[in-house]
Amino acid sequence: MPTPAGGALPPYTRLAAHLKALRIAARLTQRDLAHAAAVSRGTVQNAETGAAAPSPGVLDALLDACRADEGARRQAHQLRTYGRAATRRRDRGRPPAPAPANVRSRGDLADVLAEIYDKAGAPSPAAFTRPGPGLAPIPRTTLYNITTRRRLPATEEQLDTYLTICRVRRTDHAHLHAAWQRHHDPHHPPPPPTPAEPRPAPPSSTTRGSAPRSPACSTS
Repeated sequence: MPTPAGGALPPYTRLAAHLKALRIAARLTQRDLAHAAAVSRGTVQNAETGAAAPSPGVLDALLDACRADEGARRQAHQLRTYGRAATRRRDRGRPPAPAPANVRSRGDLADVLAEIYDKAGAPSPAAFTRPGPGLAPIPRTTLYNITTRRRLPATEEQLDTYLTICRVRRTDHAHLHAAWQRHHDPHHPPPPPTPAEPRPAPPSSTTRGSAPRSPACSTS
């Protein structure tokens, strides 16, 4: 497949080459593979040229037909996830995010967290709102704001949940926690303390039980 003038490969090039190699190793023609996987030949052609990525279900059918082993299957799904992330970056016109150790600004950190989510295959919101024991839940609105670069996690506990659900390497956790401490969202400061109740006004000089004095009347 020709490389674009900019030097970047199309998003699904590596997945396409992987699938083609698996088909050839299985000694199948494209027509044979299409028949065995119960898909059209055009679907096979699109997958092998990188014109379009197969859905997860179709990808599994192609892998089954090629009798791919567990390692080849895992690699195929990872390549599809990477291609999906590259496609979203291209559509947004954004360059790749920096490495976790190279975060220098709040924008860098927001880019890294959004890319982490894409590379993890966009896990279900339920995985974040109802995480496992020991992990702080992340509300849907907060998750949306993180994945769209609008906000950072509100707390370090939420950041840890996010990184854990997205299967970030433990060696990168420390870099990202340090970056969060430097650049966490200033739009979410802790709530101000509740103001004290106003004290009641001091009692007047009027003696309890006595009638108030009438103003002095002028005499004519």
